[in-house]
Amino acid sequence: MNKTIFLLVGAFLVFCFICQISGILLPFVLAFLLAYALSPLVKKMSRHMSRTVATTIIVCSVLIFAVSLILVVAPVLQAQLTDFIVKIPKLVNLVWDKLKDILTYGRQNMTEQQLYRLSDSVSETALNIFQGFGSAMTRVISGGMAIFSIVSLLLITPVVLFYVLRDWGIILTNIKEMIPMAKRHKVEQLVKEINATLAGFIRGQASVCLILAIYYATALSLVGLEMAILVGILTGLLIFVPYIGFFTGLLLSIILGALQGLSGSQWLWLGAVFLIGQIAEGYFLTPYLVGKKVGLHPVWIIFVLLAGGMVAGFLGVLLAVPVAAVLGVLIRHLLAWYKTTTFYKGQE
Repeated sequence: MNKTIFLLVGAFLVFCFICQISGILLPFVLAFLLAYALSPLVKKMSRHMSRTVATTIIVCSVLIFAVSLILVVAPVLQAQLTDFIVKIPKLVNLVWDKLKDILTYGRQNMTEQQLYRLSDSVSETALNIFQGFGSAMTRVISGGMAIFSIVSLLLITPVVLFYVLRDWGIILTNIKEMIPMAKRHKVEQLVKEINATLAGFIRGQASVCLILAIYYATALSLVGLEMAILVGILTGLLIFVPYIGFFTGLLLSIILGALQGLSGSQWLWLGAVFLIGQIAEGYFLTPYLVGKKVGLHPVWIIFVLLAGGMVAGFLGVLLAVPVAAVLGVLIRHLLAWYKTTTFYKGQE
C-alpha cells in the first residue's frame, strides 16, 4: 500500500514538473517522436554502414526537407491565407444573400425592420467567426513557423534527434533494465502491443496525411480553385482526425468555390476530387498503410486530441495519439483482467 501511494505521489510530482516546463518541451518531444518513427529506417541502413553515419544521413535529410518546406510552402500559404482574410467581407455578404432568400421565402410575415435587424446580427456573427478563424490560422502560421523554423526545427530538434536516434537501442536497453525482473516478460509483451499500435497509426497515418495533402493540393489546383494549396494541405493534415479532415476540406472548397464563381464543369470536377480522395483513403491508403488492427476507435482519437489541445496546447495535440495508443492498450488489458475477477463472474 505504501509503495502504491509512493508511486502515485511520484507520478503526480512528475506531471506537475512537466506542466511547469511544458513551454520548452516541444523540440524534445518532437525529436523523440521523429526518432521513434525513423528508428526502423536507421536500423535497416545500419546493416550497410555504421549507425552514426546512417543517423547523420537521416537527420540531414529531415532538416533539408523541413527547410525546403518552410522556404517554399510557407510563403505560398501565408499569401493565400491573407487573400482569404481579405475576402471575408464578401463571403459574409454572400452567406447573408443566400440566407435572406431563404428567410424571405419561408417567413413572408417578417417585417422589413426585423429582416434588417436579423441581417445585421447574422452579418456580425459570421464576420466574427471568419475573422476569428483567419486570426487563428495567421497565429498558427506566423507563430508556429517562427518556433519551428528558428528554434525547434533548425536548432534544437536536429541536435536532439541525432543523439536520440543514434543511441535509440541503448535508451531502450536502459529502460528495459529498470523493469523488475519478475515483471519484465509481462511488461515486454505489453510494450510490444503498444508499439504495434503506435507504429501502425503514427507511421501509417503520417504517410496517409502526406499523400492526401499532395493529392488535394495538386488536384484542387488543376480544378482551378483559388487557395487550392492552402485547402489541400489543411485537408491532408487534418485527415488523421477521423472525418474532420475530409469535411473541413469539402466545406472550405464549397465556400471558396461559391465565392469564386466556379463553372458547372468545375463543380463536377471538385466533387470528383473529394470522392476519389475519400475512396482512396477509406479503401486503399488507410487499410494498407495504417491497417485494420490498430484498435484506436475514431471517437477515442477525437476525444484525446481535443483533451490534449485543451490541457497543453500544440504539445498536447502532438502527444495525444501516443497517449491514446498507450491508454487504449492498458484499458483493454484492464478489461480483460476485470472479466476474470469473481466480482464480474458473480462468484462469492
